[in-house]
Amino acid sequence: MTETPRAAILGGGVMGGTIVTALRVAGWPQDRITVVEKDSVRAGGLREGHGIEVIDSVSKAVADADIVVVAVKPHDTAAVLDEMKPSYKEGALLFTVVAGLAASFYESRLPEGTPVVRAMPNTPSIVARGATAIAAGTHAKDEHIALSAAMLRATGLVVRVDEDQMDAVTAVSGSGPAYFYAMVEALTEAGVAQGLDRVLATQLAAQTFVGAAHLLMESGDTPQILRKRVSSPGGTTIAALEAMEHAGLQGVISAGANAAAARSKELAQEFGSN
Repeated sequence: MTETPRAAILGGGVMGGTIVTALRVAGWPQDRITVVEKDSVRAGGLREGHGIEVIDSVSKAVADADIVVVAVKPHDTAAVLDEMKPSYKEGALLFTVVAGLAASFYESRLPEGTPVVRAMPNTPSIVARGATAIAAGTHAKDEHIALSAAMLRATGLVVRVDEDQMDAVTAVSGSGPAYFYAMVEALTEAGVAQGLDRVLATQLAAQTFVGAAHLLMESGDTPQILRKRVSSPGGTTIAALEAMEHAGLQGVISAGANAAAARSKELAQEFGSN
């Protein structure tokens, strides 16, 4: 039987902790996971919650790791890579969830030939309802992509894209949850203005979006078909949609997504990853 790869996760914050949970759900043994986390409260929570090793040494964690997961802030990444390089295990997979940094950023700072897989998850991954895109670097092979997908399977949807699509992924799914929350807020305020209790209005708005998303995913129909199905001529829904169109809803959403993609490109340039 093939031994489970040893994973070192650098950063025990929200995404690092989510990956730990995903690995445990996927059957990763506790003794094959090490987390580097210097915050004592986070470290204690990870030890207590998962029974895994949590240390504060990057070089020690990566020395015998088959997979190194980078889950730190963009501005901390270069220093972390410098610290790990002398002890980095030849052939180990570098898997990164850091926003805005291209695979080349890692490849130029690690031993020649290091396979890199870049991922863009989103926050619903915390509750196993996420959407994550993964992209291979220069030296990553299909086996590395397969291993990366297996690591993330418990977080929700995992898709493979070309790396040059990552800015677009950021605009759609990476930042997408915030667009949803903004729309729930707006719909809640509209409900309150019409006399609903705020808590009730929030519950109704959130559940409506959740239900609509499930219907879209499970029915196989396009958004256009489902929208037209509930937009009877002369009815309330068509009146609402016409008012939203007049107010420029589609243009507003496109502008937001375009701004997110542009900022993703700017981040890559700021950190010299291109």
